[in-house]
Amino acid sequence: MAARTETTPSPAKASVASWLSLAVLLIATLYTYADRQIFALQAEPLRKALELSDLQFGLLQGLGHAILAAIVGYPIAWLSDRFDRRVVLAGCLAVWSATVMASGFAGSFLQLFLATSLVGAAEAGMLPILYALVPELFSGKQRQYANSALVVAGRLLVGLVIAACGWLIFAIDQWRPAMPEALRSMETWRVAFLLTGATGLIFVPAVLLVRMSADRPSVARAADAATNAPVWPFLSGQVATFASFMISVGLLVFGFGATGAFIPVIATRQMGMSPVELGNAMGLATFAAAAVGLAVANAGLGPLSRRYGPLLPVRVLTVAALGSGIFAAALPLARNPVELFVIMGLHQCLLMAGTMLFPTALQEMTPAPLRARLIALVIMFNIVLASLSPVVVGALSDALKPRPQGLMFAMSCTSAAALLLSALSMWLCGRRYLGTVQAARAAEIA
Repeated sequence: MAARTETTPSPAKASVASWLSLAVLLIATLYTYADRQIFALQAEPLRKALELSDLQFGLLQGLGHAILAAIVGYPIAWLSDRFDRRVVLAGCLAVWSATVMASGFAGSFLQLFLATSLVGAAEAGMLPILYALVPELFSGKQRQYANSALVVAGRLLVGLVIAACGWLIFAIDQWRPAMPEALRSMETWRVAFLLTGATGLIFVPAVLLVRMSADRPSVARAADAATNAPVWPFLSGQVATFASFMISVGLLVFGFGATGAFIPVIATRQMGMSPVELGNAMGLATFAAAAVGLAVANAGLGPLSRRYGPLLPVRVLTVAALGSGIFAAALPLARNPVELFVIMGLHQCLLMAGTMLFPTALQEMTPAPLRARLIALVIMFNIVLASLSPVVVGALSDALKPRPQGLMFAMSCTSAAALLLSALSMWLCGRRYLGTVQAARAAEIA
């Protein structure tokens, strides 16, 4: 094995530059949630303009993202394991911005399906790169703090993204007379896509200018390439652990996606909420769920970590999936928007408490030289399963059209079943998890 020229170990305390780098990377990737919020907040106008069924709308939010994401996710991770991850991430952001703008020009289901597929392909590489960069910037306890900050800040700020998208839609309608003539005649959702995509281009140079850790610069990828081992020899010995972990997390995002895609539709179609009211309600519910989830997780991390040790992330994810599934089953009890978003907040709260430890669990399971590719495999599987949930809910809803609560029933049952199965699969993962963590550390030494 070729000797490394990097300086090790990393300093115990991360530099200010590392935290600033993490902030820039987080904001850039968090911004890419905006296109999905526009879909959610403008669901009914978009569906009517293009004459879409609930099934077609589900395909746009799900399968279109998954098809190309499953194809390009691993190659993007392969590139990020060998070259400057900033350049790869900046390329993903540029493609994302261009394809979101293209969504604003779509004139049919097929055109919008193609545009959203390309958006999904661009998003596929972002999260594996972000998770793989954290161990480069931080070590020891600092890495756990960075992972927690990454998840918590993302969950808290996504509520602001949702609210900001609601106000963007409101502003477009208010300021339409002052817009250029080309934009004035467009539907609100088209203008929102165009403005969101164009603004996203700002993050391309911002990511390229990110300053990486001085003792492990991201550009030193050529030296790492010589020691990158193939994935399969390690993965073949840990198939059971990775399979149960991937299935559990995949079902978790499947259940979350089922509610996330259609609660806005129910709020506007059945409860008469306006886009700005919907944006504010969803933003507040998401923000509150993240804050409470953080408090719930931190309240028990000390004593629980002493009891479960390295198994803590797996145990927390198990309980989170179980509790969230129970609240998903309770969604049909909501009789007005307030009750709907209170139950949604409780549903999300437990998920967020669990997912705060998701990056750490995944990083511990993966040897450093294989990390981006193994993370990409898990995330790609998650994307595929998450993409299917709106399709399943939409198909069930179309089949239950005569029932006044058909969409609500389809959404609730789909989400609850997936989350309860997720809890079972994560419990099975816990039986082998420690052995896989030990194998990952041994692989790094070997």
